[in-house]
Amino acid sequence: MTEHRPWSILLRELAIQWPTDRWLDLGVVVGCSGGADSVGLLRALASLRRMACESGMGEPRGFLVAAHFNHGLRGEASDADQAFVEHLAQQLGVRYQGGAATVRHSDEAAMRDDRLKFLIDVAHASGARYIALAHSADDNVETVLHHLLRGTGPAGLCGIGSPRPIDDDLVLIRPLLHTRREQIRAALTDQGMAWREDASNLDPAYRRNWIRHRLIPLIQTEYPSGVEAIERAIRGQRSWRTLIDRGADRWLDQHLRSLDPPTVSRDCAVEPAIAIAAAQQLWRRLGWSRGDMTLDHWQRIAQTVAGSQPERYTLPDGVDVTAQNDVLRLQRLSRPGGP
Repeated sequence: MTEHRPWSILLRELAIQWPTDRWLDLGVVVGCSGGADSVGLLRALASLRRMACESGMGEPRGFLVAAHFNHGLRGEASDADQAFVEHLAQQLGVRYQGGAATVRHSDEAAMRDDRLKFLIDVAHASGARYIALAHSADDNVETVLHHLLRGTGPAGLCGIGSPRPIDDDLVLIRPLLHTRREQIRAALTDQGMAWREDASNLDPAYRRNWIRHRLIPLIQTEYPSGVEAIERAIRGQRSWRTLIDRGADRWLDQHLRSLDPPTVSRDCAVEPAIAIAAAQQLWRRLGWSRGDMTLDHWQRIAQTVAGSQPERYTLPDGVDVTAQNDVLRLQRLSRPGGP
């Protein structure tokens, strides 16, 4: 029966994770690289939208935008990815918006920041409510392993957050976060739907690729259900993180003096976990990258917040920390080639 086909299963799971009535009458910008996961998400959302129309609900007031960012790192292959996504958008009858890097990065964090800025700009320009990204359960597990090996602490074991507010009018959501990568590919194959393969995803020089192609297969030789077990652990960590974040919200509301420059009151009684979570929330509010921040960096901030002695030091991404008397101030210093 068709409801048991991989494509039907994918549509059903997506509708459960992100009910269609939540986005149907709103704008959704879909980040689409041309790879299997993002093609699967874009096609599935377009199918659910079409099914809603055919069910008698009428034409939805919302819209979909296929947004593709060309990093330009692979020459003709990168341009072919862009052409593929533009053609796919036309085929599906959805809007298309392309963008290209002005500075070519090879660093994963810098490329991720460039893509997100592009998607946010597209969403604001089009009046969209959501940015939808196609991160899968496998991406989540890879992220947690990456965080664990970098020593970013318990918060890093919570994996990729979804949904995530960008501002008062925009939310980033990852509706395939509980879907396995192999399931998305099986669904596309079931329908004869093509996607693009990025050869750079096989290059173990990128840390995430090494985790994906070397570390996880090694884990699965001893623990065949290792990916599922890590995903269950992620869900457990999220409950802990929710509790900590609530406390950090309250603490930040009470101790944040200014955002320009970022200034907080020091507090000798604050729990380290609360101070770290509050610092991470402050980084998020300021739009600062946390890519190079390790647990040691966050712990140092917590110690400074709880301390009373004068301190001054510089954190990754050029963030200068100055603590005097009862306040701690942050300043993001100018970096060569950066903002």
